[in-house]
Amino acid sequence: MLWIINGLIYGFFMALYTMVNQHHRFNGYVLGVWRGFGISLLFLPFLFLVPWQTDWRNWALLIFQGLLIGIYDSHLFFASARYGAGTASRLMVLSVLVTTVIWWALTPKLFIKLFDNGSVFITLLLALSGFSVCYWYMMKSRVTRQAFWYMLPAVLALAGMSAATKEIAMMGQNIWTNILYYLAVATFVSGCYNLVLLRMTSPSGKIWRRIFAPGIVHTGLYIIGFSAALIAAKTMAMRLAPNPGYVVTLLLTAPLFVFMLSRANRREKGLSAKAGFAMVFFLAMIMILVNGDFHVDD
Repeated sequence: MLWIINGLIYGFFMALYTMVNQHHRFNGYVLGVWRGFGISLLFLPFLFLVPWQTDWRNWALLIFQGLLIGIYDSHLFFASARYGAGTASRLMVLSVLVTTVIWWALTPKLFIKLFDNGSVFITLLLALSGFSVCYWYMMKSRVTRQAFWYMLPAVLALAGMSAATKEIAMMGQNIWTNILYYLAVATFVSGCYNLVLLRMTSPSGKIWRRIFAPGIVHTGLYIIGFSAALIAAKTMAMRLAPNPGYVVTLLLTAPLFVFMLSRANRREKGLSAKAGFAMVFFLAMIMILVNGDFHVDD
């Protein structure tokens, strides 16, 4: 049950994350630089207090994760500014099924065991599909072909990130060591990714002025503050959940938190209440299936 609690915390902080650039419309690469380097510098000193990571495969996994974070961050920030947070969120539901399938492909023995239990497997697929359909109809924002193709790399990146996060969470026996390496190493790589792309797309000599503009600094510090909590909750949820796709379903409660947090500027037409309640119903069904005595281990 702890992974459900941490998954909901993950969704709450993701709500804050997606709300950042809907109104400010800052450059996505700039915000990615702040998030990546800011979190890394904040937690880098703590690496000296934990055992040194010696397996090159874990380092490769952290670097790969950092690149995926960079792709996901920049696309999400830019999409929120260009198409609105609703459209960006609506398309991210595709990552639920993609993440689930990727993990099943990585764990064939556990998948076959689950597949052999046909009644549970089919019910789980129906619950995941029902959740995804209800989420799609809950978000009323119009999805254009341009928005779909722009967000597709972010959808695939989130699916890859989710699977990689579970692997990072299982790197060692100490969850705190795993979280620290994620916070210090993977985020540093994501900062490098966004800095390179910012340099490639910005006029010469104006990069640092863009990064340290007054409005950007305030927003950057805000992002650093809640992103660390987001990563910690996500890593713990992924470590405990049998499949990272189930955690992504909890992540997609973020629009409900946005709806509650934006009471003063709430627009009822932005969400479908009926579809939202149906989505919560299917989410509850998934939680019962995974945590009940149904032998869902993948």
